[in-house]
Amino acid sequence: MTNRWLRTDLLHSDLLRRMTPSWLKQAARGWMPYAIYRSEQCRRDAEARFGGAVPLESDYASPYPVTLGIFSDTSHYFAHHVAACREMKVAYRVLDLAAHDWISRILQSGCGAFLASPSTLRSIDRRVHEERLWVAAGDLGLRLCPSFQELWLWESKRRMREWLAARGVPHPATEIFLDRDAAEAYLRSARYPLVIKTDASASANGVFVVRTLRRALGLCGQAFGRGIIPRNTDPREAQAGCLIVQEYIPHDHEWRIVRIGDDYLCRRKGRVGDYASGSGTIEWAEPPAGALDFVERITDLGGFHSMAVDLFAAPAGGDDRYLVNEMQALIGPIVNTRLRNAHTGRWSRGPSDWEFTPGFFYQNACANLRAAWLARTVMASRGLEGGPVAQPEP
Repeated sequence: MTNRWLRTDLLHSDLLRRMTPSWLKQAARGWMPYAIYRSEQCRRDAEARFGGAVPLESDYASPYPVTLGIFSDTSHYFAHHVAACREMKVAYRVLDLAAHDWISRILQSGCGAFLASPSTLRSIDRRVHEERLWVAAGDLGLRLCPSFQELWLWESKRRMREWLAARGVPHPATEIFLDRDAAEAYLRSARYPLVIKTDASASANGVFVVRTLRRALGLCGQAFGRGIIPRNTDPREAQAGCLIVQEYIPHDHEWRIVRIGDDYLCRRKGRVGDYASGSGTIEWAEPPAGALDFVERITDLGGFHSMAVDLFAAPAGGDDRYLVNEMQALIGPIVNTRLRNAHTGRWSRGPSDWEFTPGFFYQNACANLRAAWLARTVMASRGLEGGPVAQPEP
């Protein structure tokens, strides 16, 4: 099957999607390059939001003396950054981090800082993007947002667990096994239910709440055999050679607190079945006592300014009243932006306590807050005051 055929209108028609049974969709992922098909879907979705091709460079006069570089990616997440810059009249230029001459392109771009969103549909794309972001930040001295450290943790449960453990951040007890015999021995002595996860997954697609030893050993065999394939993932990207086992924390909901710059947003994810992540049941909520302080402390610990932290209430309570379940440098958009309530808004640290500003600040998957903070940071580093400020969506 040629890549050109994967981009035909017929293959991406709504009618075909609705008429094709789920078993056939799953089978199709095994014989067609699903990552390329999914990338085309993302491109079409992005262009639908723009009403045409995503503009790769600003075509307007900006009131701000800074140009932001935007790295493109195969999931077209970068389109959120483009939309944010255009809405705030920030000058920008889209750059291809996967290009063979990417270093010269970046150095000649005239950009003062860069908005990054690594490709994740294929593991090779992610590895190359990470390698080049490491060089960009470390050897070229470029300012990135999210930072390389934030993106290093993004969509990797192994890396996140090691960072949490090294920093002493409360989190559900998690064990990582690279040896099948050691993993099986642990599973035979473990208490159930427990949670088995793949390293890279989103929206609970690679998360399994396991209630029996038999099921656990089955997943262990997959992990150290042909690999585990998270739902909605290219079968060629099966994750093998590692088993991640996490303590099961009983919960009715999960808190998501997003920090962008020095602004915080809080939402509550309700549980459907065994999962809060990916449940689709999420609402704006007032942060529970101490949650903003907790997230501020964690993000300050890592020097993070673009991070979503998902929290469970710790069963034991006490000083460690929250456990970190997930940390994500980039998050998806809100599908229905009209679902708002009295808690829709942002929080910021005031002189004596947290202060709330009502309004919808989640535009473009929080890219407006991110681009505005980055532009102001660049201007401040040059001794300039002012800069763009993200305004709430009406």
